[in-house]
Amino acid sequence: MKLNTKVNILSTLLTLIILISSYTGIYFLFKNLAYDTEYAQLQNRADELVAAVSMLESVENIDSLFQAYIPPNGSLRVVNEQDKPLLHIQETASAERIPYTIEKNANFTVSLWNQTPVIAMAYPLIWPDHTVVTVELVQSLPDIAKNMELLKWILILMTLVAMVPIYLASVVLVRIIVRPIQSLTTTMQKNIETSRYEQITLQNRNRDEIAEMTQTYNKFMQQVETNYTKQQQFIGNASHELKTPLTVIESYAKLLERRGFSNESVNKEALEAILKETSNMKQLMEQMLQLAKASEQPKMEWATVAIKSLLTDISQSMKQAYGTDIIISGENITVASDEAKLKQLLFIFLDNARKYSEKTIDVRIVSEDLIKICVTDYGVGIPEEDIPHLFDRFYRVDKARNRKTGGTGLGLAIAKQLADLLKIDMGFTSKVGVGTTVTLSFTKRGTSDEK
Repeated sequence: MKLNTKVNILSTLLTLIILISSYTGIYFLFKNLAYDTEYAQLQNRADELVAAVSMLESVENIDSLFQAYIPPNGSLRVVNEQDKPLLHIQETASAERIPYTIEKNANFTVSLWNQTPVIAMAYPLIWPDHTVVTVELVQSLPDIAKNMELLKWILILMTLVAMVPIYLASVVLVRIIVRPIQSLTTTMQKNIETSRYEQITLQNRNRDEIAEMTQTYNKFMQQVETNYTKQQQFIGNASHELKTPLTVIESYAKLLERRGFSNESVNKEALEAILKETSNMKQLMEQMLQLAKASEQPKMEWATVAIKSLLTDISQSMKQAYGTDIIISGENITVASDEAKLKQLLFIFLDNARKYSEKTIDVRIVSEDLIKICVTDYGVGIPEEDIPHLFDRFYRVDKARNRKTGGTGLGLAIAKQLADLLKIDMGFTSKVGVGTTVTLSFTKRGTSDEK
């Protein structure tokens, strides 16, 4: 069953239940009000009767007095304390005695006689001989029965008539709600069939749930398209990057096959080239896996990190491995960060500075409005037009130079993702032939200075 059919049926049934409940309440409220009105009239009649009887000195001609107080279409009965009838008068078109019941501790009692409601009440009365008797007033209510029957059919008719516009309104409302959903479904089916990323055009700028759903879908499609494009670019770039070392390995393998067994120098050259390209491929694959993991929004382990101490550890490791001198200046400021990821980020920039500069690397820690870490090398520099593309995957400023240094073009892409996770801004200033400065900036929240 389709959604619009379900909504139509459910909304119509719910409205029907509400109408029936409301009209039933109206019916019984009107019925109770009618009985209360009749009871008030009987009570007034009883009060007048008590006042009239109190003025009598004997029971002579008392029938005539009670005759004047008989309820219309009813009867009047007087019983003594032993429940013995003293008087009974009835005024109805039928000679049949009106049956009735009187419940104790109730103001009045309603019963049925020939499908007609009968109201009865008991009232204490001082008889002329000063004994206490009870007068029972009974009244048939044919008019109320007719009115209640008429009201019942009026409410039933109103319910049936009201269901027509209610159903039509439900249909219109459902169409308004379901139309965007149908448009969304159609667009999704079209995207599946054509392998496209078509978005839904917003007809208006309302901020209702339907508009939010449409905007969310459009953003999702835009993100899927962007991710697909990046994936295709990544696959293409990775294939290209892997093709070069594989070609080199294949060439040297063929060279070994032809001449390696008879020429030791060729053998050595080929093995060194194969080992180097294998190492480059391993590094490339590790960085590709690292880049993929960074895209998965890993769990952050925030802690207090001393920047200068962390930089000192990295510089000592690099000096032992590569003999690079790194001069660190500034205060040992502590920041709230993920130590492992911050260390990885700093290592990427220090390693880049080492690769492209044979001179000393300067690292300055500055505490101003923002905490800044400035890494400066005095190497070949970066052309200004290349700076906006530094974080693109597999992008190289100088492909030949990067091949010599073993770069894969993924280091800065990884650095960008790490910086985003750590909420750090990055900036580059560079001059060809002079050097490059990378500035890492983050807020001072959760930081302190250690002299």
